[in-house]
Amino acid sequence: MPAKHQYIDVKIPKSLSKKERREIADLIVERIVDRTLDGKDKRGKGFPGYSKEYIKSLDFNNAGKSASDVNLQLSGDMLAALTLLNETDGKLTIGFEDGSDENARADGNIRGTYGQERGNRKKARDFLGVSPKELKTIIDMVISER
Repeated sequence: MPAKHQYIDVKIPKSLSKKERREIADLIVERIVDRTLDGKDKRGKGFPGYSKEYIKSLDFNNAGKSASDVNLQLSGDMLAALTLLNETDGKLTIGFEDGSDENARADGNIRGTYGQERGNRKKARDFLGVSPKELKTIIDMVISER
């Protein structure tokens, strides 16, 4: 089963300029990445721990990962690929290029599929999102720079 396209649509004021929209998008991406590296999902809750099988894997050991530091960063490629996909008056679309390896990795984490057809909510690490409070803070910061 192919990975689902992972993206979010973020509503923003229509009055923002293209430059402001892009600045807001950059700040949203930065917030998602920073929060994810801190081991927190889009709601600010800690991620479920890594499976015993993954902790014992060669990838895990080669990356020098820690079993207690769940931050979704093996190579860094997935989080580095998070980007602004589209922007229009009143809306930003942020996510991963559809069909990319990074989108597939994000999909596995977000839905908890990890190569399986069905997701497991107990293993899911849904990091792709921004809270209304985070969004308001970002928008207010950009608007105050006018």
